[in-house]
Amino acid sequence: MESSDRRKHPRVPFKAPAFLEHNAKVVYGEVRDISLHGMYMNVRGEYTAEEEADISLYFLRGPVTLSVTVPGRIARIGEDGIGFKSSHIDPLMLLSLESLLTFDSQDSPGILEDFIATVSSHSAGGTFLDS
Repeated sequence: MESSDRRKHPRVPFKAPAFLEHNAKVVYGEVRDISLHGMYMNVRGEYTAEEEADISLYFLRGPVTLSVTVPGRIARIGEDGIGFKSSHIDPLMLLSLESLLTFDSQDSPGILEDFIATVSSHSAGGTFLDS
């Protein structure tokens, strides 16, 4: 395990089902934590550091599913998964999306506006949703 003093950004506990797409294969796993430009995903399989991959995170709330796919590279291989790095990963954006989906209201008219404002503010800052 890497020592925390080597990390550039603090990790935030974060649980979400996810799929890793790597070398034309898709494998199910679970995101364990996130940081600015990185995440750790519990996933099985054989991987090599610095290979390109995509991770699709799923936010589930009753019949509603929101998914976000992030391109990046495998940063390191752990015993139970991989460290993943991407300039598109922004913990504040992911936490905002998660809290919007868990907002306990029946079809609140403002939820779409909140979602658009969150995406727009983060997109304007050049993170997460860059194309």
